[in-house]
Amino acid sequence: MPNGKTHDMLTVVTGVIGIPVVWGLLPDHNLAATLTWCGAHIVSGIAFSPDLDLASTPYKRWGPLRIIWYPYRQLIGHRDWVSHSLVFGPLIRLGYFLLMSALLIWLFLTGLSQLIPISGARWSGAFWRSVGDLWTDHRATVVIFLIGFITGGAVHSIADWLSSSSEPNHRSLRKSWRKRRRRDDDEWGIW
Repeated sequence: MPNGKTHDMLTVVTGVIGIPVVWGLLPDHNLAATLTWCGAHIVSGIAFSPDLDLASTPYKRWGPLRIIWYPYRQLIGHRDWVSHSLVFGPLIRLGYFLLMSALLIWLFLTGLSQLIPISGARWSGAFWRSVGDLWTDHRATVVIFLIGFITGGAVHSIADWLSSSSEPNHRSLRKSWRKRRRRDDDEWGIW
């Protein structure tokens, strides 16, 4: 399995190489849409990595805000289909982030309402309306963003799959496979 620096490098390189490819694929050759794809691709691979379910470099990059990923780490097993799936993994992490952001905003505003007369529910509602307005008013840009977000996460998952293609992917099979391999190698005097 590649280390964190390799994943970061693959994300940035595929993002940069993808710019002319995406620009050429877009019917109107829209540079803003191409850069939106590239930005989402890189942010997905660097900040929303499938390795957020571990105490990894991407997890630590969040600094004090990494607390929002703690429930995710407890719920999602490492290299589970949820975290390392090509399409659903990045979308689940993005949805999780939006839900946790809304919850934190609501908690902050509810606490603040004890000092200042404001409505946390009203502000939370405004947050979700803004998310909905993005989809309604800028659908093409949101779709390009989501495609970039998916490809950024997919690069990580594909790199993991390719580097560990000789091992079974299901965690319950890995241990016995490794033991069997070591036992077989010992018979040949390698270990």
